[in-house]
Amino acid sequence: MEWQRKLRSMPLIYWFSRRMTLWGSISFNLAVFINIIIAFFYPYVEGVLDSPLISLLFWILICFSIAALFTKRYSIRPLIVALILRSIYYLGIGPTLNILGALNLTNKIVFVVSFVGNRGTFIRGYKAMVMDMEFLYHVGYILTSVLGLFAHELFYSILLFDLIYREETLFNVIKSVTRNGRSILLTALLALILVYLFSIVGFLFLKDDFILEVDRLPNNHSTGLGGVMTFHCGRTVEGWQDQGRPGPEHTLLAEDGELDSTERACDTLLMCIVTVMNHGLRNGGGVGDILRKPSKDESLFPARVVYDLLFFFIVIIIVLNLIFGVIIDTFADLRSEKQKKEEILKTTCFICGLERDKFDNKTVSFEEHIKLEHNMWNYLYFIVLVRVKNKTDYTGPESYVAQMIKNKNLDWFPRMRAMSLVSNEGEGEQNEIRILQDKLNSTMKLVSHLTAQLNELKEQVCTLPDPRPTLGSIPGVVGPSVSHPLPLAAAR
Repeated sequence: MEWQRKLRSMPLIYWFSRRMTLWGSISFNLAVFINIIIAFFYPYVEGVLDSPLISLLFWILICFSIAALFTKRYSIRPLIVALILRSIYYLGIGPTLNILGALNLTNKIVFVVSFVGNRGTFIRGYKAMVMDMEFLYHVGYILTSVLGLFAHELFYSILLFDLIYREETLFNVIKSVTRNGRSILLTALLALILVYLFSIVGFLFLKDDFILEVDRLPNNHSTGLGGVMTFHCGRTVEGWQDQGRPGPEHTLLAEDGELDSTERACDTLLMCIVTVMNHGLRNGGGVGDILRKPSKDESLFPARVVYDLLFFFIVIIIVLNLIFGVIIDTFADLRSEKQKKEEILKTTCFICGLERDKFDNKTVSFEEHIKLEHNMWNYLYFIVLVRVKNKTDYTGPESYVAQMIKNKNLDWFPRMRAMSLVSNEGEGEQNEIRILQDKLNSTMKLVSHLTAQLNELKEQVCTLPDPRPTLGSIPGVVGPSVSHPLPLAAAR
């Protein structure tokens, strides 16, 4: 960001740097157009498009392309295609390719200038430049463009690999092979060891079974060595004219004088290893698919069956599928990691870590929270401010944050907290307390009212005469001496 501030003081470089994406798109489109021309017309035959009807068609195409620009529905690509075709018609295929190649090289140089200006690669020193793989990639792109322009046109085909750099999905496909490269290399080394062991067994016991059918080039019987070898039933060699050089060991003629279509492929251990690796790993059934088909009456028929099956199960099914499994699992892990990152960025605040559902039915939505309250770019700007500001001008919070950044401590981040949620929670608690207080006040009033009513009832009860009878007022009772006293219940 400090470099970007300095870059704004250089208007020309800043203008190029702001349009770095545009230069990259132009380079890719030019590379695609160049390779399409090469694919259709190489090797060049001039005069292919020399026809008045084709010329009229090109003019009509240019008119439609220009009209499409005003509709704003199509981009400028149709017009570029029409101009390229018109250039092929007037100038020829070779000059048109040279023009497009020169434009591509110039545009890529502009892109590298923009790239360097945008990232400040030169000001970081030569070591940083050498270690910057992205910068080296663009330099290699320029060198390839130079080779395509001045050496040979087919070098332009390498420029199509720029699609891997531009598309993250294709880049993950490459990373699925390189990320676990050690595991893949070790598994391939195990496959090589197994091939070596199977080659030794084949060389020692099954040498005569390694007879392959070959397709020889016509009119090349002597293979340039001045002689041929005749192949008889007893596999003897005669009639060779050496002319001072060793002849080809496996260039054989049948008894009828025609070139034989078979040759032995395991006369040496090295040739046996090459044959087993080349044909055994490329055939679905293993090395047994290309060996001689033995008869069941031969003594080594059971050995051939075991040999073919072991190679098929161990090398083809187990080892090769281990390599494929590592690549597929790595690609699946990369895809799941990418999806998980995208989901976290969409549903979780980068600063506080609160998820989207925490802001449901709140006064502040999740989008407003990550845009206004916890904008991660504002935190970055504050960190940059602390880094570039004079220490003597620090405020209290800035001093605290500067010390935390120096210690690489992120405790000053509001983890799992947000002002909007805290205020909402406080308001909710206050509302509950207020409701409880109102209920308590109403209960106190009700208790006071009931107490007053109870006191009134007590006073009314005290003013009433005593309803209980005396002993003298009861008939048959005279004075305190009672011959027949009342029962206790009646007295009560």
